[in-house]
Amino acid sequence: MRFVDEAIITARSGKGGNGCASFRRERFIPKGGPDGGDGGRGGDIIFRASTRLMTLYDFRLKRHYEAKNGQPGMGSDRYGRAADPLVLELPVGTLVFEVVQDEDGNDSERLLADLVEDGQEVVICKGGDGGRGNIHFKSPTNRAPRRCEEGWPGEEKRLRLELKMLADVGLLGLPNAGKSTFISSVSAARPKIAAYPFTTLVPNLGVIQDELGRRMIIADIPGLIEGASQGLGLGHTFLKHVERTRFLVHILSCEDLVHDDAADPFAGFDLLNDELARFDPRLAQKNQLHVVNKIDLLDHDALQDLTARARAHEQETGRRVYLLSALRGDGLEDFVNLLWERLHAMNREEAQAASLDEDQENG
Repeated sequence: MRFVDEAIITARSGKGGNGCASFRRERFIPKGGPDGGDGGRGGDIIFRASTRLMTLYDFRLKRHYEAKNGQPGMGSDRYGRAADPLVLELPVGTLVFEVVQDEDGNDSERLLADLVEDGQEVVICKGGDGGRGNIHFKSPTNRAPRRCEEGWPGEEKRLRLELKMLADVGLLGLPNAGKSTFISSVSAARPKIAAYPFTTLVPNLGVIQDELGRRMIIADIPGLIEGASQGLGLGHTFLKHVERTRFLVHILSCEDLVHDDAADPFAGFDLLNDELARFDPRLAQKNQLHVVNKIDLLDHDALQDLTARARAHEQETGRRVYLLSALRGDGLEDFVNLLWERLHAMNREEAQAASLDEDQENG
């Protein structure tokens, strides 16, 4: 299945059923009075977030969705049946925008929903109310009303769906940095892995679960290059997925390190950070862990030299560089434990901040 993170659709809720104008006709009751029932309510269109879905591909194939109409009212005080809602499942992380056209033909958008939790539901188009039957129009001066109402029309909206993947950890790195190998080594995800750049063409998600059943979701963001914020390579398409990650792991391959002793071998970290800042300054402010991968390609002396330079880099900049081999497993277990520590610390901080906000609201 193709990865699709944007689609434009049209949704229309159901029309309400018409009310009924009817009179009671039974033996020995020639003038029984009005007994026309109300029409049923039209079906709503409901969007529901689901972790089972990872793409908006189905909404590229089918672009029009319409709920059923309510049933009309009938005689003998029988009300029409309300239509069932049309429930459409969307991937968690989907933004729903209504596209509105002004008098000049220009499109504008307004956000209707941000589906961030599994099972979250929102009514996008409300079904029309059913029309009233003539039993509602009886009065002392009008004992035989022939008036009834038509059902109210449903709502029709043109919608743009945009998926921004939700993850705890986002993996960043230049093409062929070993991000796919990393995510396949620490989770059950099986992305395509090959010895050439841009092997990963779509974001991949991996899930790690600890002994208490808590989950950590890792997103492998496809290879970014210099100029990604201007649309070069694949970056402009997938940079937006970085926005929903809680913190980042920036992976640099030891093959890409600068070997000139006078140069900074870790300058590659700054390259993508600059692209993040150009795309959205807030992305560059996200917490990051810096990793050099593929140390299995180095001999003993080269590894010792890289370790020494990483320590010097930490002393100069305050940023620690973690050395590991996702393929061979060197340093991988300790690094995953570090990810759990970082995630739990962020959870505690967010819980404390939420508790403080609640206390302030309560006075």
